[in-house]
Amino acid sequence: MKHFSVKALIASMMLAATFQSSATITGTVKAWPYMQSAGWKSADGYDFDKMHNALYQAEIIDNYPWTKQFLLRVRGGGSFYLADKASKTVRHLKLKSESGYSSDLSSVYQGDDNGKGCFLAVIDGKALALNQAENDITASFPPRPNAAQELAQVKERFKPEVVAVFPDNCVNKQQQAAINAKRSSDERALQQWVAKESLKELCRRTGNC
Repeated sequence: MKHFSVKALIASMMLAATFQSSATITGTVKAWPYMQSAGWKSADGYDFDKMHNALYQAEIIDNYPWTKQFLLRVRGGGSFYLADKASKTVRHLKLKSESGYSSDLSSVYQGDDNGKGCFLAVIDGKALALNQAENDITASFPPRPNAAQELAQVKERFKPEVVAVFPDNCVNKQQQAAINAKRSSDERALQQWVAKESLKELCRRTGNC
């Protein structure tokens, strides 16, 4: 009999979400045909194969009931797609990081209005670009006489930068409270189930029932 750790069991259950509806907050797209059958289409005119390859097991990011859109990210830290709920279109965001690698890109949902409205944003953290620039300086032989000054300059140059902003609705506090309550309920039920199954397994192993 194969045994799983409690952590692995919880992770497998919590990460089993698939693309189903606009109520999904996070999770993964099971496959493009599931989205297509729900009425979604490519805003870029991409064919079935391209969409299927791009969005198979893609990450669903910040898909709240009150937002007009959400992000999808190609599995493994790839490029971003923007999903518009009203038109049910998925648009490829052809964003370039300083390093040229999509892994330097990240996203954030600003759901509280701090005077600039609410929005989804994609950020270039420039970590790989900074690392390469620093390596070029520190690995130089003979050592550069102004290495310390050059390192300070590249750190200033490769500061994180917002590369895309998509205005959206702010957090609906009532809906958020309902989601948190449901999540807490689900988590309590999961904890109770894990505790019950753990006791059963302990009983099986030790005979102390």
